[in-house]
Parts: sequence; structure tokens; C-alpha cells
Amino acid sequence: MQISLTDLVNLTSKLRVLYAEDDLILRENTVSLLHDLFSEIDEASDGAEALKIYKEHPYGYDILITDLNMPHMNGMDLIKHVQSINPKQPIIVVSAHNETEYFLESIRNNVSGYILKPIDFDQLIETLYKVASLVKERLEKASLQATLEQKLEEQSEQLAQNSQIVHDFLTIDTVTKLQNATMLYNFLDNFPQNHQLTIMLYNIDNFSFINQTYGAEFADEALFKVGEYLQYNLSKEVHLYRYNSDEFVIIFDPQIINPEFVAIQIQAFFRETPIGEYEEKPIYITLSCGIATANAPSSLLPNARIALREARMRGVPNQYNIYNTQDVFLKRAKIETSWIQKFRLALEEDRVVPYFQPIVDNQSLSVVKYECLARIEDDGEIISPAHFLEAARRSGLMSNLTRIMINKSFKIFAGQNVAFSLNITNEDLLNQTFIDFLETKQKLHRIDPALVTFEILEDIIISDINRGPLQNLHVLKKMGYLLALDDFGSDRSNFNRLENVGVDFLKIDGQFIKGIDTNLRNQDIVESIASMAKKIGMQVIAEYVSNEAEFETVKKLGIDYSQGYFFNAPLQLPMKDA
Repeated sequence: MQISLTDLVNLTSKLRVLYAEDDLILRENTVSLLHDLFSEIDEASDGAEALKIYKEHPYGYDILITDLNMPHMNGMDLIKHVQSINPKQPIIVVSAHNETEYFLESIRNNVSGYILKPIDFDQLIETLYKVASLVKERLEKASLQATLEQKLEEQSEQLAQNSQIVHDFLTIDTVTKLQNATMLYNFLDNFPQNHQLTIMLYNIDNFSFINQTYGAEFADEALFKVGEYLQYNLSKEVHLYRYNSDEFVIIFDPQIINPEFVAIQIQAFFRETPIGEYEEKPIYITLSCGIATANAPSSLLPNARIALREARMRGVPNQYNIYNTQDVFLKRAKIETSWIQKFRLALEEDRVVPYFQPIVDNQSLSVVKYECLARIEDDGEIISPAHFLEAARRSGLMSNLTRIMINKSFKIFAGQNVAFSLNITNEDLLNQTFIDFLETKQKLHRIDPALVTFEILEDIIISDINRGPLQNLHVLKKMGYLLALDDFGSDRSNFNRLENVGVDFLKIDGQFIKGIDTNLRNQDIVESIASMAKKIGMQVIAEYVSNEAEFETVKKLGIDYSQGYFFNAPLQLPMKDA
């Protein structure tokens, strides 16, 4: 077939070529010819130089043309290296040898074309046309494949969106945006037997009056507000559902949360908080509650319904009643009251001491900082926060605990180039005197703020931007302190909020790290968190790393730092003299 230059140029005008030839005169003459055919020609004087150029632009050349006999690296070795990078790279060999062995080796290395020296113009045109046609065919196939994949991806996204819409319709209540009764039943059906569980069944007192007096639209808004306010008053360990028309269900583990404390807290909140206004007048509601605790999930709702009925029979709104009252709640309340007293006494007698757990760089295994953790000394026994932290919260003494930890930790690390982190709470950030206290202690102990990281929980991040806690976080950042978000993944925050606040570190919630070496779902979650965090410049810390298998897994998933008993338990450091 006679090939015209016009036909060839139509194929080659947009292609890029890498040409390797040690003969300067031949290379210049050939390049001069090739410049009329190709959009760009890169030259190399030997195989080693050609490989270096190729590595700088992998997948950047449409055709590689190479001589066989060259210094430093011959053509066949160059071809093998290139094909290890891109096995589909089109290659033309130029050789002065017309021997069977060279042809066979070229075939074995999947060479696309073979040109003999001295170069015959017609053979060159024919070979270039054949290889350029191959390139065109591959590009067209790749373009078609990309188009098909894009269409498949678009269809998959649409299916996912439709699936999510259907899922939300079946599982989310349209008025309150809470999980609905279907999800409640599903939770109870799948909850393990012989594991204690508490249900609180709430009913809005005289809701029919609200509906009839203020209208259906106001009533729906009231239901939404009740759901929103219940969420506001509940911790992350609690499940909340809209059950029936004006009923809500709360589920939790009574070993973690005291049901009576929850009931009292919610009663007090709705007593003081209107759910809306009607004709510029605040509208208040009350809720009655039935509480049931059992090991058999199937008995919980019926028992809670009985308890609710008994509460409403008292004829007084805003009441709660416990089904089959046992002394377990009273015992728990007494225990918590006892711990509140113990904690107050520990503060008064200065028995709160900081312990320090190292945070380790996953690559170098060096300690990069220490987390300061509160402990109580009691007759030689060291008591962990699991016993007294809730007592500190309920007694309103969390800020006292924070200030003691800051003062003692600053004193220990005074004047040292040691990085450390401290936990602070919403209550601390709500109090303007906290910033003043921090400035005073920073100056007194000569602490560089860049060495101090304050660890916060997600409830601060998801608060309204105009609220005090978020404003004071920005103040801390301006002072030079770093921020870490603790227990990431356990609540509802998002990366946009984190970036706006200026969070420097994410500490992945321990529930995702425990057993991560065998839990593929948690591996996917952790890897996604790490990837997204790095894209916005945040470093990631894995907490509760307890063994080598977990450490190797989080390291493989791209986590920057680790903390846990695999490296060291929290240690006590000597306090400096005043």
C-alpha cells in the first residue's frame, strides 16, 4: 500500500516521540525529518539518558524510537526498563543488524516496529504509519473506555442517590428527621439477649391541644423542636427515635447512663425552654415519661408503655415513672453521689495528679509528645478517670479539674522543649476567665504555646459559630496553641468545620482501632479519615493501640502517630519545686 505523507501526518501530528541514538549525525538528520511529522521530539544520546528522560515523563510519550547498540545502556535494556514502567508503550527499534536473533529478541520484547540502518525513507514511512495507527487505535479504545466508565459511574451515583432516598424514606421520620419506628424495631430485634438495656418512652402532654389551638404547621414545628432539644440534652451513647405521633423513644445502656438523671435533666430543660412562639408569646410544653430496664429487648416497649400510663394517671404533667422499680437505680445514684463527694475531697486535698502517656511517630518510633491524663491518689491507690470523670461533670467541677491539670503540667514542663497535650471541655471555653488563667500560667511557667495541643470533643466543633466555645477556640489558635479533635468519628462533625476552626490533629476514636488488624470495615473507615485529613493538612493520631498487629495496621493505613499501651502506660513525672 502506498502511504502518502499527508496520511501519515494526519496520524502523527499530535504525537510525542522520544528518540534515542548515539550517532550524532544520524540523530540530527532523523530528528530533522521527524520534526515535520510529530508535534514534539525529545532526544537522547544513549539508553541511560533516554531512560532518565522517560522516567521524568512516564506515560508521556506516544512512541519510543531507539537504536540497539548504544553506550552506557543498550537499546534492549532500555526497552525492558521502559516496559516495566508501561508494558503497552509502542516502540520502534532502529538497528544496523539484519539478523534473526535481533528480530526474535524484538518480538520477545513486544516491539511494535523494526527499521534497518541505513534508514530507507519508504520503510521509515511505512513503519511510522503502522505504529501511529496502533497508537491511534489504543487512544480511541482508551477514550471509549473512559466514556463508558464515566457513564457507569454516573449511573452508579444515580442508583446510590435513589437508594439513599428510598432508605431515608423508609427509616427517617419526615417531620423530626430522627430515625423512625422501623429503625427502633430493627434495633431491638438485633440487640443481643441477656444484655441490659433501658428505654425511656416520652409522650408530649396534651399535644392534641397544641394541634387544635395553634394548627398543624405549628404542631409539626413543635415535634421537630422536641426532637432537636432531646438530642441536645443527650450524650453520644444514646439512641433517639420518633416512635408514634407525639411519642419519642430513648435507648441506652443503664450501666453507662443513669435513667433518672436523664429524666430530671430533660424535665428541667423543657420547663425553662419554649418550643416556639405564637403571636409573640412563648409556648412551653411538658413531657411524661415511662422508663423500663430489662435484659430481654422484646419486653422493653410494653413495660415502658405501662410505666408511662402510670405516670399519666397521676393527673400531673411532666412526670416520669419507672416500671417495676428496683433498687438498682437507687444504688447507682448513691454510688455517683459518693463519687461526687470523693472528687470534691480530692480537689480540696490536692490529690489530683497528672500522668503522661507518650504519642509516638509511626515511622521513626520516637516520642513526639505526651498526653496529660488526670488521676486521683487515694491511700496509695491510683484511680482512673473512668471512676470520677462523670462525677466531675455532674458536680460542675470539670473546669476546676482542667485548671489543676494545666497548672501542674505547665509546672512540670516549664522551660523545656517538650510537646504535650491537655484535654479541655465546652465548659472551659464558655468561661472567659479560662483564657485569662491560661495566659497567666503560660507566662509564669515560660511555656511556648506551639508545644501545647488542646484536645477537644466534637460537640464543640458542631456548636453554632457565634457561641463562646468556638470563638475561644479561635482565640487559642491566635495565641499559638494547637488543637486536636479527640474521639473523631464518634459524633457528627465534618471536615469543613474542622478546617474552619483550625484543627491541627485528628485523634481517631478507639472503637475503630480496637482489633483493626482483622476488621476490614474499620480499616476502610480509618484509611478514609487519614486520606481526607491529609488533603486538608491535618495529622492523624490513632488512640488505644494495644498490640503490634494493630500498630502495623494503622501504620500501613497512613496514620502519622500512635498512642496506647503497646508503647507505654501513662506514667507519672516528678513535679518541680515551686
